[in-house]
Amino acid sequence: MAAEFVLSLAAMVVFLAIVAPAGARFAETLAFPGFAEARGVERAGLALLCGLACLPVALDLAGRLGALAMAATAVALALSGLPALARGLSAPLPAGLRFGLAAAALWIGVSTLVMISWPDGVGGLAHSVFVLDYVKHSEATAAIAGAGTPPWNPTFHTPGVTAVYYYFFYSLTAVVALIGAPAGVEPRHAAYAAAAIAALTFYALADLLWRRSAADAALGVKAPQRPAAVWLIALLLTTGLDIFPLARFALDGLDNLPHDPEVWNDQVTAFTLTALWVPHHAAALAAAFIALLALAGPEPKGWRQILLAALAFASTAGMSVYVAVGAGVTAALWLLTLLIQRRPRDAARLAAAGLVALALAVPWLRTLFATYGGGEAPIAFGIRSAGIFPFVIDNAVARMAAQLASMVAAYMVEFGVFLIGAYAFWKKAGRAGLANDAARILVLGAAASFLVGSFLRSTVLYNDLGWRVMLFAQMATLVWTLSAARDGLFRDRSGPWAAAWFCLIAGYAPLVYSFVQARRFPEQNALARAVNADERAAWRWANANLPQGAVVQAQANVERAYNFGLYSRFPAYIADHHVGRLFGASEQAVLDRIGETLPLFDQPQTKRADVRAFVERRGVSAIVVTALDAVFAAPEAWTAQVRPAFSTPHARVYLSQDIADAKP
Repeated sequence: MAAEFVLSLAAMVVFLAIVAPAGARFAETLAFPGFAEARGVERAGLALLCGLACLPVALDLAGRLGALAMAATAVALALSGLPALARGLSAPLPAGLRFGLAAAALWIGVSTLVMISWPDGVGGLAHSVFVLDYVKHSEATAAIAGAGTPPWNPTFHTPGVTAVYYYFFYSLTAVVALIGAPAGVEPRHAAYAAAAIAALTFYALADLLWRRSAADAALGVKAPQRPAAVWLIALLLTTGLDIFPLARFALDGLDNLPHDPEVWNDQVTAFTLTALWVPHHAAALAAAFIALLALAGPEPKGWRQILLAALAFASTAGMSVYVAVGAGVTAALWLLTLLIQRRPRDAARLAAAGLVALALAVPWLRTLFATYGGGEAPIAFGIRSAGIFPFVIDNAVARMAAQLASMVAAYMVEFGVFLIGAYAFWKKAGRAGLANDAARILVLGAAASFLVGSFLRSTVLYNDLGWRVMLFAQMATLVWTLSAARDGLFRDRSGPWAAAWFCLIAGYAPLVYSFVQARRFPEQNALARAVNADERAAWRWANANLPQGAVVQAQANVERAYNFGLYSRFPAYIADHHVGRLFGASEQAVLDRIGETLPLFDQPQTKRADVRAFVERRGVSAIVVTALDAVFAAPEAWTAQVRPAFSTPHARVYLSQDIADAKP
């Protein structure tokens, strides 16, 4: 556990050491507005944001020459950007930043400890609930580190076919894994580190938008009681009133409480939980705003800002298609605004950035469209689900009205204190809240969130589009609430101060709830925990002894193959029910492959000759069998006829060559 913790922190340091200096190089060379004047922590934050905005697409293009070329590009950009990053960092810390640094250190430590797997005290290993998503994050990281971009499909291996559903963001974690490998950093550690980076990203992005939008000036804020950093951290850690809808589940018993406080409806995920679960969406949001801000403001803009915005738009699409939809609608609304304001040159620059971004993304788009198998459209129309407000109404018009009403009610619950803060801000600011381009972009982003998130939905597994596109509205309302708080929202007895305090405090409960539930799910009995520990050892042996790119098969008849996802560096013929679809395979193809592999693990009567025929036909180099598989200890099973290349009490590795050579 200590090793996992230290290696995750080491990966975070490597992550920052690559992304921030590279971002400084992009920001200085391409003249991101305000970077030359920024000092201290503000400069570091801008460097981090510009690195997340520009580096992913650069690594995707370099990664087409191989993983080493990708890593070399990242290192070269980081080294060249060190002087630009260091220039001005010696500025004194602003008020409240010492508190901010302490809070960041505490968050990084606690969130990392909650996320990693824990020993159970008797030789087993218990996974955290976050393993549900980190299996695919680790798989994507390992695949890109092994093959460059685009990577092989780690969960549905087909020779010559690359993965569709991968993120540019995980080219960053792949570089971290490659650089940190000599120190013991594994792909999972690099993926864990991304959660800490995402939290820092949200802080830096909110601070940037708050400064550029002049939200304090719109309210006439003077001599606030607390520094901005204190309020900003307090607001980033809170969320909506999700803890109250969870009471519905508690009525059926505490054991029926879900692992995630957001599952009661189409979620508006808290900043903290977005950072912990899906850091690539946080990075995509930062890239989208960097693209928009690069072209904002009254200062003259040229080809450098257009190129920076193009890089950031392309990175946004590659890191999160769903956030990119929100960014695209926001950009379209801003383009319309520029035309209405009779700013044709600014409109032309925005359009040019979009076209260049499209050109930069062409290699990725070709991969996407060449592999996508068609079928159901990935995005469909549909009114946002409110979950806890079910309505069974036969009349179509009345049913739609009820759905809309329940959706609005759900938004009120989800936004909590941010709804109150936004109301207080606009009630006082009025038209002053639209004083500059950055302020208008915030409003347009919020409008895009509610427009797309309310009436469109994604169809691949979950409504990720509806969940992630709301980040634009969340960031806007966070900025408005921050200025309202500095203007006295929580102390002005003539305003909604009591409701604001209640929503703020109640909004911390879902985070505490999530941390508690993280150690209760997924359910793992003593045998499962023992298998976790021994299977990790088996994958370590395979990683060290099998050739790069070898196909290794484990039990696939599960929702998610946790240990394969966390510990393997190899593709699988089929990994599990869930993740195989996310990387581009159809549901039926996944089910067919699971059915094909099922007898190897669950039917002791399966003959060794059938296993040999399978590995030869599918190009499988090794099979990992655990004590959870029926064939593990069955005396008549094929496993009793073949000597394992690696064995522990609860896990074994069988090489295909040994399966072929074994005597009947």
